[in-house]
Amino acid sequence: MRLHAISIGLVCALLAPQIGAHAQKSKATASVKAPSAANRFVTVVEFQRARRAAGTNVSIEGYVVLSQPVGSRSARLNLVDSTDKVLSALEAKQSAKTAVRCSVPLGSKRKPRWAMTAKGLHKLCMYTVKGKRCVAVNDSPVKIRIQGKVGKDRVSLATVTKIEYHDDFGEWRELK
Repeated sequence: MRLHAISIGLVCALLAPQIGAHAQKSKATASVKAPSAANRFVTVVEFQRARRAAGTNVSIEGYVVLSQPVGSRSARLNLVDSTDKVLSALEAKQSAKTAVRCSVPLGSKRKPRWAMTAKGLHKLCMYTVKGKRCVAVNDSPVKIRIQGKVGKDRVSLATVTKIEYHDDFGEWRELK
């Protein structure tokens, strides 16, 4: 009995830092409410077919084929399932017509990487629009997961609240 009490105390002492770190992590991400399991979509087509009500919190995985700044405060990302058949700027524009459009607020103090820079949104995009030209940014963009509210048309995201991307090890990392 005494040995069990010692081993339980030892396990608690070893796990205490991990439990505390988990509590701090959950407090940090408490501002962004995760969507329910029914509103997590693995593909763009699943999301488009589901036609969720406007304002519903959803999560979608895909690739950004085209990004375009809209004014100085926001950008429009076009999310598709695959970029395999996109070989030119013209094909990127054609693919963007059937994509899920996402409105992303740019560069706040809390999310400085949400800017149209090489370390920001450009590292997630395949092509970007600069003026009237479509410019190649990446040959093969990384897979991303976007969380946000469904727009009024029910096939776009009006407000993006969280952007995650696959790192080199296949782990999801949040773009902050």
